[in-house]
Amino acid sequence: MIEFDIVLDEIGHFGTYQLQIFAMVYWIAVPAGMHTLAAVFYTAPVPYRCNVPPIDNGTIYSNLSEAQILYLTTPYDQASKRYDTCSRYRVFTACCTVYTVFANGKLRSLFSNIILICRYGYDLELCDGSYNCVNKSAPHISCDMGYHFDTSIFTNTIATEWNIVCDLAILNTITNSLFFAGMFAGALISGYISDNYGRRTALCYFNLGTLIFGLIATFSPWFVMFTIARFFVAATSHGSNLALTLYAIEVGGKHRTAAGLLAHFPFSVGYMLCSLISYFFRNWRHYYFVLTLFSMPYLIFHFFIPESPRWLFAKGHYEKGKEVCYKFAYRNGKTLDDSIWRKATSTTKDVQRRRRYSSVDLFRPFRMRLITFNVMFSWFVASLVYFGLALNVGTLSGSIFVNNCLNGCSEIIAAFFLIPTMDRFGRVRLLFTTFTLAGLTLIGNMLCTLFANGSQGIAITGVALALAGKLFASSAFGLAFNFTAELYPTMLRSNGMGVGSMAARFGSILSPFVILINHSHPWFLGTIFGSLSLLAGLLALLYPETMNKSMPQTMEEAKLLYKGRSVDHAMKTPEHRVGPGDVCDVDMDTVFKITTL
Repeated sequence: MIEFDIVLDEIGHFGTYQLQIFAMVYWIAVPAGMHTLAAVFYTAPVPYRCNVPPIDNGTIYSNLSEAQILYLTTPYDQASKRYDTCSRYRVFTACCTVYTVFANGKLRSLFSNIILICRYGYDLELCDGSYNCVNKSAPHISCDMGYHFDTSIFTNTIATEWNIVCDLAILNTITNSLFFAGMFAGALISGYISDNYGRRTALCYFNLGTLIFGLIATFSPWFVMFTIARFFVAATSHGSNLALTLYAIEVGGKHRTAAGLLAHFPFSVGYMLCSLISYFFRNWRHYYFVLTLFSMPYLIFHFFIPESPRWLFAKGHYEKGKEVCYKFAYRNGKTLDDSIWRKATSTTKDVQRRRRYSSVDLFRPFRMRLITFNVMFSWFVASLVYFGLALNVGTLSGSIFVNNCLNGCSEIIAAFFLIPTMDRFGRVRLLFTTFTLAGLTLIGNMLCTLFANGSQGIAITGVALALAGKLFASSAFGLAFNFTAELYPTMLRSNGMGVGSMAARFGSILSPFVILINHSHPWFLGTIFGSLSLLAGLLALLYPETMNKSMPQTMEEAKLLYKGRSVDHAMKTPEHRVGPGDVCDVDMDTVFKITTL
């Protein structure tokens, strides 16, 4: 096997050509960020109430404001201090009893006025500009005449188009959960495609899928079709984002920390661009169409992006890998001679390369199994907290456009915080710190919510703690991306990230339901998110440290890493690279048992 790190020592770990590549390949993260948080605006909360003709007819009641219409027609819940906009007043129960018993057959016409009164909850003949038609002591009925939506901010959302409110409001939660289930599917196939067909191939196909299914979602005439299209948008956009992170880390060499974390910057830019696009396009179809078009530039960039040399060497495509390395060297103003290849070439028979690995192999070696379970829990908690806080932005006071943009800014702050600190304080210590601080701030937010009692100062403190929790959760999530890639050997690296991402999807799938429960139990979100974050922080202390250690390329090197040691590829000589595969020719199952950790 050719050690790519040794080649990078000659051609530059972060040269001009790598910068040019990253500038193009990072574009993938922009539409990925847009689609992931697009629901903040196409499911934005829009005030609504029952249609109550003719009281909401401006010709007859020209002087009534929306607040007055609510007061006249809509029951008020003293416990929640809110109007029950899913129901309206109706007339006396006795009237409806008469209608039920007598208003059928030939007698129906004799009770036509009573029928109208029971249906609309007020006497139509009296609704001529006066307020005598309303009886606020009457029982309540559901919105049998449809809904009236406040379109002053958003002219059209999926809720207003398909009446996804009241009893159907759960469909919004289900749609968001199914989107994250799509991300689960994307994580499931991303590792397989990236490891077996190449990082570059995965980037192209996933990006193309995001564009196609994004357009299908935009023009879907039915809610079910829209939900299915969004499922596939999630699978493809998340799959491309995972492949991007892998590519950046593998090509970045010694600067893999910065290369991997900077991939979160364009994701955050896409996150914030949702606010800008939604501000100018208030109809959800126009908004979604514009953000879908952001996948198109990469179709051009793709032709200028080479395959990852590290992946090519790991798969045994030595000539193609050397060709890409020569291109790297030429663009960086360097030269490569045969002595470099002799230095970088291992004499070990790479029996592992000839074996096709899958996610199952992550759970076979004992120590790798423990690390994989810990990785899954870290990703689960980071995703649950991250997406729960991100999707909950619509319930915060203030402008939804500004709040979403501030949440996106926290992503950028988190990335720039991690770049100088990861290689100074270490992955383990930093992951413990970010998870712990996220847990403490969210529990503090929960306490502020419970004990505010109308205090503006405590309420503002609670919001500040929630934003701080989002910042630390973003930091933990970004750190988990890079750290996971460093924990596994090259042939299992993409599968390791895929399994972690699948676990994360369980967290994101559950996050909309946590938000739904939090509407009736305001302490629930902070308690769950805070407690799990603290537990994830404690478990982070069990990871092996990877700071200043070479990324493992084989199972043997992973074995050393898990024992707290590392192989320096630059120091290895051909004699040191002789492995079990050179001693005798055995079948793959035997070799795997020999190298079991």
